[in-house]
Amino acid sequence: MMTDPRADIRLAQLHLYVDIHLHDRYLAPLLTLVVAAMLTNWVPVSWAAIWAGFELLIIANYIRVYQAFKRSQTGASDEPHWARRIALAHGAHMLAWSSLVFWAWQHDNFASLVFIMLVHIALIALTTSMSNAHLRTLERDMVFPVLALLGLPLLELSWFNVGLSLLGLGFSVLMLLVARQINTYSTEALQLRQRNEILIRELELQASRDALTGLVNRRYFLAEANQQLQAAHRSSHVLALLIIDLDHFKQINDQYGHLAGDEVLGAVVDALKRNLRTGDCLGRLGGEEFALLMPQTTQAEATETAERLRQAAAAVPLTLQGQAICQTVSIGIALLQKEDTSLSSLMHRADLAMYAAKTQGRNRVVCELPAPAAEDTNLSAETAIQAA
Repeated sequence: MMTDPRADIRLAQLHLYVDIHLHDRYLAPLLTLVVAAMLTNWVPVSWAAIWAGFELLIIANYIRVYQAFKRSQTGASDEPHWARRIALAHGAHMLAWSSLVFWAWQHDNFASLVFIMLVHIALIALTTSMSNAHLRTLERDMVFPVLALLGLPLLELSWFNVGLSLLGLGFSVLMLLVARQINTYSTEALQLRQRNEILIRELELQASRDALTGLVNRRYFLAEANQQLQAAHRSSHVLALLIIDLDHFKQINDQYGHLAGDEVLGAVVDALKRNLRTGDCLGRLGGEEFALLMPQTTQAEATETAERLRQAAAAVPLTLQGQAICQTVSIGIALLQKEDTSLSSLMHRADLAMYAAKTQGRNRVVCELPAPAAEDTNLSAETAIQAA
């Protein structure tokens, strides 16, 4: 199920908002103590200490919420829930600062008026720079400081105070417009990053996948097989390699055309994929030849899987130009040996087993056995499983 790109952008914006605000854990407590100390000019020390104590608890809570959000494996669908939770936690912080209107303002005391207005002007400016990443949360963060900045001068009506309120209104509107513009730029940057990530994933997919069958291509398969081979040697695990080749495929292309051949390839590959185990790696080596890497797989398990794949391919219902055909495969199996220091030797032996299946009549599985024991010299180096 595809997610809404806009929801992904909103989640990225919320992450950016939280990343910026996490700096509060260093600065907000210090600013709280400074403001509390200045608050003692108008209220008793105990009152200032109570305000500072509440504010420090609020800071600790919203930092905890931020960190919980960053630790969570949040999807785009969870963004509204986290946005509300963060807005409530940080909104309490904004409310605590705006409560200075009730703590510090005194009638006919110009110093207290200037102090509170300067605090709220700074608060609005900081909110503009720190909260612009997530527009809805920005607007919520602005509510309390803007109301305090506009309403405080009107508690003591005079032409001068009305002018202060109007100045506060103009400043608030300007800051909101600036914040929205910054949000537009940051959103465009996030959208560009999102498109680049999608493009990179598509390019990586194209670089590693065969366009016709959707399987990994030869380059990716060889790289993966080399890693698995080294890992198997280090852990002494068994590993099997199957080479799968479509029988008489050239005749399909010659008789029905290459588009029909592509149709056959796709149908056979779909049948093979339905019969793979988790952890198996099936890749297209080129043309009608495929390779299947099976980690931690014994000879018996590899043979059983190969036979299942052979039967699945032969059972694919194919009709070309009104004629029903049966497309079979020949499969060669090789097991990793201690002397296989490179992938090429393992692939060479799997190729030989596959060619043995061809020479023995096609539509069969041939498994290369390990070297025979001294007391069992009658065993051949290869065995063929006749097609059902």
